[in-house]
Amino acid sequence: KEYDRAAIQMTKEVKAVCEALIEEGVEEIVVKDAHETGRNLDIEMLPEKVKVFRGWSGGPYSMVDGLDNSFDGAIFVGYHTAGSGNGNPLSHTMNTNLTKIEINDRLCSEYLLHTYAAASFGVPVIMITGDKMICESAKDFNDCIITASVKEGEGSGVLSLNSKDAVNLIQEKTREAVKKINKCNIDIPDELVMKIQYKNHGDAYKAKFYPGVKLLDSCSIEYKTRTIKDMLVARMFIA
Repeated sequence: KEYDRAAIQMTKEVKAVCEALIEEGVEEIVVKDAHETGRNLDIEMLPEKVKVFRGWSGGPYSMVDGLDNSFDGAIFVGYHTAGSGNGNPLSHTMNTNLTKIEINDRLCSEYLLHTYAAASFGVPVIMITGDKMICESAKDFNDCIITASVKEGEGSGVLSLNSKDAVNLIQEKTREAVKKINKCNIDIPDELVMKIQYKNHGDAYKAKFYPGVKLLDSCSIEYKTRTIKDMLVARMFIA
């Protein structure tokens, strides 16, 4: 029952984004259902002509599956704090078997990982919604991004906005974000250094056999590359 209510609220928030984009003149919208099974949204609640990518292709782009260089911008809805962060009781990055991921010594959230994925196609992430800490983290990484914080973690609990207030805030912020489509591109580093700390030392041992991976300690590995795609492919196999 709790999941069903959450899925409906998530659908309402996605719908709010879509409606605001349509009001602002956006002609094509693709939604990636990117939680767990990839089949969470009630697509009948979404506006007409909105396309939905459901399930998982199995490719390295994961939560931005379907994205390419034909898109003008991306909006991330319902994101949470990175693994090892205390901003959300459900804090994690991709895999709950990991303690944390870092990219170039920055704690890596699912926002950061997929912002790089979008950047590999030249697509800026113009807005994020979610808990207070992930919004602050996104703003710290890219000052241009528009944020809509709808909840704040407190230990193992969370203080959330009223569901209707959350929808209204998201819709308002989406209208603001559309105006930043050409201003939120990020610089891609010459080298990407991904460090992963596992909860189980056996996972780190197994990962060290992936080409280019270096074992740092019993539970941590490092992978260096010059391309975002290589980093995403490595993450797909080792984390």
